[in-house]
Amino acid sequence: MRKLRKSDGSRFIAFAGSAKFKRGAVNTAILVVLSVILAVVVRFATLSDDNVADAVLRGEPFLQIVVLSLIIGVIMSTLIAYTYYVKRDADRSVTAKLVPVLAVAVFITFILALVFGATVSLYVSPLALCSLLVATLVDKRVGIVTNILLSQTFFLTYILVYGSEKAVESSAALVTSMVSSIFLIMFLDKAHNRIKFTVVGFIVGVCSAVIPMLINYLVDANDVSQILMSGLWSLVSIVLSVALFMIVLPLMEYLFRLNTPFRLAELCSLENPLLKRLAKEAPGTFNHSMVVGNLAELCADAIGENTQLAKVCAYYHDVGKTKNSQYFIENQKGYNPHDDVIPEVSVAMIISHVTEGYRMLKKERLPDEVADCAIQHHGTTPVNYFLYKAQNFTEENLDKKEFSYPGPKPRTKIAAIIMIADTVEAASRALSEKVNSPAAFRSLVHGMIKQKADLDQFTECPITYKDLDVIEDTLVQAIPSMYHARIQYNNNPKQDKNA
Repeated sequence: MRKLRKSDGSRFIAFAGSAKFKRGAVNTAILVVLSVILAVVVRFATLSDDNVADAVLRGEPFLQIVVLSLIIGVIMSTLIAYTYYVKRDADRSVTAKLVPVLAVAVFITFILALVFGATVSLYVSPLALCSLLVATLVDKRVGIVTNILLSQTFFLTYILVYGSEKAVESSAALVTSMVSSIFLIMFLDKAHNRIKFTVVGFIVGVCSAVIPMLINYLVDANDVSQILMSGLWSLVSIVLSVALFMIVLPLMEYLFRLNTPFRLAELCSLENPLLKRLAKEAPGTFNHSMVVGNLAELCADAIGENTQLAKVCAYYHDVGKTKNSQYFIENQKGYNPHDDVIPEVSVAMIISHVTEGYRMLKKERLPDEVADCAIQHHGTTPVNYFLYKAQNFTEENLDKKEFSYPGPKPRTKIAAIIMIADTVEAASRALSEKVNSPAAFRSLVHGMIKQKADLDQFTECPITYKDLDVIEDTLVQAIPSMYHARIQYNNNPKQDKNA
């Protein structure tokens, strides 16, 4: 065995104080507490009022609570492990945040399922709620696995407590929940707004209602009322799950700052307060952001990234320019305040928009990916214009870092897309008259992407050279069509010989 060195103790202390260790400790505590609470709730929710006091006095529930805690703990551990496996290529800080999401989704669903199962019918238990939340906020594959494990745990709970008395109902609820949840998850991307998804939920509920009816028919074909009621309650269960999903999802989106198709669609609306403020206080930047949004959407689609997320990130990437908007050329109207200040002040004003934008987006609790793009879209690139301007005032060599953006560099493909589209769009406006041929424009785009690569701006994100080539081709095709020449109209009919 290796001898313990003196430095090992300090390493352990350093690790114990690290953010990674603290996140792991918090997640473990959440897992343990959730498992025990759920087990206690399950045990006492399934006891009648007359038996609760006697059961507590006899100490009867204790062993069952321990067993249920272990079962729920194993289920949650499996879900967390599978989530880390599915999201193994994602940023660790994002993955760690998904553990509380799983815990909250499971906790809410389990409690609601117990309440409705005990007060109305087992068929009404909204077990699909958890799978919808997890599929939307975490990952579709994790959502399906979550539903299967949670449905089986719910089924096992009622079998352990009630024995064969609830076997038919819990079996039918188990199968219905798994089938309907899979179909609802499949249609998540196809329903682009909450109303459409509600309609989809109703259709899936009607189709899924056949399952418990068939199961009850096989058990007792003569009990027509039971057969019909099982189908009706199953339909209510799916509709209830979708309705609760629409209520809980916005709260979890806001609480955990996660992006979902519904949330992103809402953020694309020009009625959003931040976009309205950008349009009012920095109209030039607003127009630039709209164009970059269209370009980013095309580039993201070309390399297989989330087009909605790319568009939203582009819309909000320069929102920090609302502070001191007059220092940015697209918002100036004749007067340039940089003429009255030294280059160091000019640079401070320019680079502050990334940190200011990040702060604003965090304050408004927009998804983390959007805020991250705001602070990453310039990476650590230098503001060369003011660097060269300052260099003219001194013979000493200036520190390039003092004239560079603070970073970090782009850490996702979408952040890299925003960096490229932002730079190319701005340059194409400034040089539109000088670049008058397709070959010259391609050379311009290629040179700007190469410049970013030479500055090592893509070393911290998974973008490939093939992706960069595809992005280049997309921009070369898209931008000229946005700035095409128009016909010169003659507004004086007297000068028009053909009038």
